[in-house]
Amino acid sequence: MHTATGLHVTVWGEGEPAVFVHGSFGWGEETWAKQRPLADSHRLLLLDRRGFGASPADGPVDFERDADDVAEVIGDGAHLVGHSYGGVVSLLAAAGRPDAVRSLTVIEPPALGLVRGDPVVETFITGVDEAMRAAADPSDYRTRFLRNFGFAGQPQELEGAGLAAARSSWGERNPADAEIPFNELRGIRTLVVRGDWSKTPSSARERGQTILHAVCAVLERELGAESATFPGAHNPQLLGEPFNERLRTFWEAK
Repeated sequence: MHTATGLHVTVWGEGEPAVFVHGSFGWGEETWAKQRPLADSHRLLLLDRRGFGASPADGPVDFERDADDVAEVIGDGAHLVGHSYGGVVSLLAAAGRPDAVRSLTVIEPPALGLVRGDPVVETFITGVDEAMRAAADPSDYRTRFLRNFGFAGQPQELEGAGLAAARSSWGERNPADAEIPFNELRGIRTLVVRGDWSKTPSSARERGQTILHAVCAVLERELGAESATFPGAHNPQLLGEPFNERLRTFWEAK
């Protein structure tokens, strides 16, 4: 299906609706493929953000405009799940329509404005800006982006939907600029999910884990949120069933 503004939404299943929002370098079906079993009991709506997947590009990617798009997909009410940059988008969308959000789940959202002042965070933010300026093409930007997270970031020539997603990610507004409106969010049942990063290189733990876990801790404290930690790094939804079971339990505990 398509929204009124022409964005593509993949729909799986029937039942109580749940809107899923992907992060950088991905798109709906790619990011949330392992969540399809949840369609046995819910209507899953997987939004392709502007310039990702089957949604047309429309200028630079901006978390505030994306939040407006997500708010439209929520309709009369839905659970909301956001990964990474999509988690920042989801926080803003939920704050704009708190009465319509039945629950909010965010996976390691880089709401870096919550932890500014830490030298590791400031170095990371500068690194994102430098990667955007120095990259020669979308594939090169992805490599530089991963290196800024502390990963090896081996060069890889992207193509198809992956190339388009990298091109749109290259122009994303820095999520450090996002202001998270806690007052509007405090009435929403929230689950904050993180990976344990235990099997990643030490450089990734020192950079990516440190920063994203610090953000998660602020959200948990300020929102009185539930928390869940899974094996792996930044994409615990790829585990499939363990993540799905935790999400289903959270949805059903109304």
